[in-house]
Amino acid sequence: KILELIGPATIKDSLSHINEGGIVCSTGQLGGKWFLEDFDPILELKHNSYLTTFHSSEVSGEKLNELLAYIEGKGIAVEPERVFTLEAVAQAHAFLQSQDSFGKVIVLDSSAEGERTSE
Repeated sequence: KILELIGPATIKDSLSHINEGGIVCSTGQLGGKWFLEDFDPILELKHNSYLTTFHSSEVSGEKLNELLAYIEGKGIAVEPERVFTLEAVAQAHAFLQSQDSFGKVIVLDSSAEGERTSE
């Protein structure tokens, strides 16, 4: 399962990372591209895989609490790929651009409480 936050600019790449039965949910358009061009769902989607959407206007406190309860009840791991300090933002960016990256990272302000060590 992939939560696609960049949108049309990277949807094809995200689809290439799922297995049969996988799901890509497009919920963001941070890539500056608003439309998915030259897309053939029969060729681009793997057998029995899914491309879905989610719009933030559908979010409510109740739905968010249901999601959190589901995650907790099923014991779903939602850990970030890696955590970096603000001083290590260049390393965070390099990691995201590397072949070793899959998922998202978190960058924390080192002056914040509960600071985590830069990796």
